[in-house]
Amino acid sequence: MSGAQEVPPVVTAGTGFCTVTLDDVTGAVSVSGSFSGLTSTATAAHIHGPAPAGAIAGILVTLTETGGTSGNVSGSGTLSPANITNLLNGLTYINVHTTINGGGEIRGQITQEVPALPWQWMAVLAVVAMAGGAFVLTRRSPLAAA
Repeated sequence: MSGAQEVPPVVTAGTGFCTVTLDDVTGAVSVSGSFSGLTSTATAAHIHGPAPAGAIAGILVTLTETGGTSGNVSGSGTLSPANITNLLNGLTYINVHTTINGGGEIRGQITQEVPALPWQWMAVLAVVAMAGGAFVLTRRSPLAAA
């Protein structure tokens, strides 16, 4: 995550990294990560969508952040079938809001890579800023029982 990905871009040394796990059958999504170097105290964190990079969207999942200029982000929720598709198509993002930057100080767009295995996906958030971070998305579908 970086300030350069915010809309409009935010000048900050803040960066972040999260792991996002999605069950693409049930819509269960969870986030665990950290951030550092923010200009002021973190006040909120969310998964937003649907929106491509450079656009903004509403809150899909409210996350918990530990506050401070460095800390942790975590949380879970359930996405609708449409928002599962949006997440898998790169139309969701995570951002961390702060006292000074109430609209968001750092943001990371969720995108995916080609799956290594048919039942597990790893994805990395696109990081536009030079001082950036990343998210990792793990996608797990239940295995079929014989």
